[in-house]
Amino acid sequence: MTIEFADIQRFVGVDPDGLPGPKTNAAIAAKLGIPVPGKLPDRISEHFTLAEMMRSQTATRRGIDNTPTRAQFESLRLLATNVLEPVRAHFGKPVRITSGYRGPALNAAIGGAPSSQHCKGEAVDFEIPGVENRRVAKWIRDNLAFDQLILEGAKASDPNAGWIHCSFTKHRARKSVLTATFPGPKYTEGIA
Repeated sequence: MTIEFADIQRFVGVDPDGLPGPKTNAAIAAKLGIPVPGKLPDRISEHFTLAEMMRSQTATRRGIDNTPTRAQFESLRLLATNVLEPVRAHFGKPVRITSGYRGPALNAAIGGAPSSQHCKGEAVDFEIPGVENRRVAKWIRDNLAFDQLILEGAKASDPNAGWIHCSFTKHRARKSVLTATFPGPKYTEGIA
C-alpha cells in the first residue's frame, strides 16, 4: 500500500493539496506532539495575536497561506507595540483588526498595491467599536510615532464610516496624515 502526502494531510486535518507547507508541518507536529522548529509565537503583544493579524476571508476561501516570515512577524510586533497597544490603552477598549499582514499572494488576490506596507507587516487597518474613527485617528496623529496614518472611507456626515489605516516602521516616521474618501479613493492631506 502506498501512502500519498495528501493522505497524511487528511489524517492530520489539513486540506489535502498534496504539497508540503507550514500548515501541514504544524498539523503533523501537533498530531505527534512535537514542537515546530522556527514556529512563530502566537502573540505579537499583550493584547494582539498573530492569528488576528493574519486573518483573511479571501485567504481562507482561496486556500492562500498568509503566514509571515520571521522578519514580517517582528514588524507586526513593532506595529502592535508602538501603535495598537497605546491606542487600546488610551481608549480602554478592544481594537478590531480589519486587515493586518497580507502576503504577496493574498495582496494580489485582493488587488492591493504591490508596495503595500501590509505585505511587510508594517501596516494595519482597524477600528474601535463605539469610538469614532476620526477621534481615534486624531489621537494617533497627536500622540504617537507612525509612518503613515489614513482615515479611510471617511464621510463628513458619518464620523464612524470607514476605518483607520496606520503603519509603523523602525526605519522612518514620516508622520504622513491623509483622509481617503470613496469612491476613488480621493486622498487629501490631514484628517478631515
